[in-house]
Amino acid sequence: MSNTCEICGKHPQSGNTISHAHNVSKRMFYPNLRTIKTVINGTSKRIKICMKCLKATGK
Repeated sequence: MSNTCEICGKHPQSGNTISHAHNVSKRMFYPNLRTIKTVINGTSKRIKICMKCLKATGK
């Protein structure tokens, strides 16, 4: 669960890399996570948050 957004739950997904010759190999799509320091219930805490959620919060 280390590569998971703590706000929306976005996590790594698997997919395929397809070359021009249509050779297929497995790959991973990772969310764009950043660690921010925020105040939750009166205590400061570090959380991992994806950029989509970070833009929505306006920090």
